[in-house]
Amino acid sequence: MPMRTAAAALVVVLVAMTALACEASPSEQPTTADNMPDAVTPDPSPAPAPQSTPAATPEPALSPTPDDAPAATTATPAAPEVPSGGASVAGIAAGYAHTCALGEDGAAVCWGSDFSGQASPPAGRFTAVSAGEEHTCALDRNGAAVCWGGDDYGVSSPPNDRYTAISAGAFHTCALREDGSAACWGDDFFGQASPPAGQQYTAISAGAEHTCALRRNGSVACWGGDSYGQASPPAGRFAAVGSGYAHTCALDEDGAPRCWGDISQERAQPGLSKRLTTLSVGDFHSCGLHEDGSVVCWGADDFGQSSPPTTGERYAAIAAGGFHTCALRQDGTAVCWGRNESDQASPPPQGP
Repeated sequence: MPMRTAAAALVVVLVAMTALACEASPSEQPTTADNMPDAVTPDPSPAPAPQSTPAATPEPALSPTPDDAPAATTATPAAPEVPSGGASVAGIAAGYAHTCALGEDGAAVCWGSDFSGQASPPAGRFTAVSAGEEHTCALDRNGAAVCWGGDDYGVSSPPNDRYTAISAGAFHTCALREDGSAACWGDDFFGQASPPAGQQYTAISAGAEHTCALRRNGSVACWGGDSYGQASPPAGRFAAVGSGYAHTCALDEDGAPRCWGDISQERAQPGLSKRLTTLSVGDFHSCGLHEDGSVVCWGADDFGQSSPPTTGERYAAIAAGGFHTCALRQDGTAVCWGRNESDQASPPPQGP
């Protein structure tokens, strides 16, 4: 059974993680942006205190090594049509081997691996997008979840409800309802799609075999696989959270990242002289944005996914994927780096 993160997360990461406010109304509409994918929502995704954190059930050990990943398709798809509105993009999400973005008009465009249709978005206008391993999910303007791509375990078959945030994991997806409660669907072998009942959250991030979310008091709650401690968050109050393959990171109230789980390969927080405002967690690496828009990444760098361009550019959003990273410049155009065998790090030439 393949087990990969999407960074989603981050996306949600992306969208779910700009939520640096520790308090958010459950009815507010999500903003697209950052993460993980995993967002993450920057509202991605993308922390622990008073309330009790659901105890994570010990799970069978897993072996998160890049070498056991299923080979991504190397077919180069035709250049996708860019959303109307020119090159300007409002949000971006990096999956395992594909990337999706939202234009200013809310139309989606994707590039990279399309083996299961994960890079072939439907027509429509969306407010948030999150990319998983072989699927992608978005929220339309009515708050309904729309997913495309592979549907193993029902990962692309969301419940009919209204949501304010969404995060695509490897083979499961989680979203927040308008009342702040969490709903998840897809693979639930490790309990990653079974959120604790009676809890309300402001942000959520689905990883490979676990999920983490921010409670309204800023504490982090996690559930699902915990073989490496990725679902056992520290105490404290946080402003963003992102779930990776077997590690999790969050931004504390001072903008400093704290990571737990499998933090080998230097996945632990880097030494920072400036606070971070945005966080996105990929499979084996993490990235964040400083207040001035500069980027910092840490963790695995075997494909250059943690080595952003050194041109001194400033970014508005960032999304860490499987083994690549994408960001939005402040003019709304996209730039990516890292693994590119499926063109997941090659935004269409005409934009975004």
